[in-house]
Amino acid sequence: MIFNKMVYSALAATFIVASNAYAEDGVTATEILLGGSNAATGPVASVCYAVTHGQLAYFKRINEAGGIHGRKIRYEVLDDAYSAQRAIGNVRRLLQQDKVFALFGGCGTVTAAGILSAVEGTSVPYLFPYAGLDKLIDPPKQNIFALMPLYSQQTAAIVPFVVDKIHPKTAAMFSTNIAGHEGWRQAARDRLQAAGVKLVIDGVMEVTSPERAAFVVQAKEKDPDLLLIMDTAPNAARFLIEMQRQNWKPRMIAGYSTLTDETFLRAAAENAEGIVLAPGIVLPPTAPQSKQCVDDLSAYKKELTASHFTMYGCLTAHVLVEALRRVGPDLTQAKLIATLEAMKGFDTGISGKVSFGPGQRMGMQEMYPFGIEKGQFKIVAAPIGFKK
Repeated sequence: MIFNKMVYSALAATFIVASNAYAEDGVTATEILLGGSNAATGPVASVCYAVTHGQLAYFKRINEAGGIHGRKIRYEVLDDAYSAQRAIGNVRRLLQQDKVFALFGGCGTVTAAGILSAVEGTSVPYLFPYAGLDKLIDPPKQNIFALMPLYSQQTAAIVPFVVDKIHPKTAAMFSTNIAGHEGWRQAARDRLQAAGVKLVIDGVMEVTSPERAAFVVQAKEKDPDLLLIMDTAPNAARFLIEMQRQNWKPRMIAGYSTLTDETFLRAAAENAEGIVLAPGIVLPPTAPQSKQCVDDLSAYKKELTASHFTMYGCLTAHVLVEALRRVGPDLTQAKLIATLEAMKGFDTGISGKVSFGPGQRMGMQEMYPFGIEKGQFKIVAAPIGFKK
């Protein structure tokens, strides 16, 4: 009888250990389940979903090589159509119904703001959205990490760089009306004022409207030396096409990282040649260092074209996989957060080095200045640093 009690106790203990071995949501012996919300439809889908393609392509190669410590990555992405409310609904489903291990990726400042409201104060990691929202990292939040420099940081870096190049006397600025836009507009105003450049137009455009002709009319009338376009890649291209139609161009055009995407390059074509400077987060697909990301994308779906957004997706997947490897087989949300926090000077090969810290949730501290030459993006100077 005593023997039987001992056996039952041992069996019960074994069952408890086995049932708790992978108690963390989204983690089993063979799989890591990630969740994401991104625009597969709607006004920004043509560029935003490219981020997800870049991530899925990288994960495909990792999974085919055996995964990470025996586990393969499954990435479930729900369509939010660039709607904050749909993004919030997607996150609730991913956390409450699908029980994902972490929220990963996504694209869009509007949707990132919604997702942030749903995950702030939880223990669920929210990692590396393509969004320039200051509230993601300011103040720092335990479970949220970013790799895309904030639009205010991008603006603070590129404006002095361009001013030093052409020494403009006047500038016009057009920005989309999305969450956080006042912050990066103020950053631009501050840098222009410090350089003695007069801001003659400070306009706001709707991100969901492709109409740009009226804004070009305003710019042409003032004829500024420097034009700042803080817009999506497709709409920025429409701005330049309309400039050509109205037979006007400034000495220089600058903006943030959306102007380093091939969607903008292909559409703007010769209109952007030699007059566009913008900060790039990752190297262009044509760079030799980008070959693995480009090959991964082709192996994933041959019909896809590599771009700034697919390269960013590749970057984020690379950093996540490296962190998961460093955690080891005993994977928990807390250990992933601690591992990312301890990451210092990680060389991705396609970006500046990645470093986080206890009070530092922005992993990138420099960007590449992009120009356009002979129909292709070209790195025109050493990486530009910016304040964390």
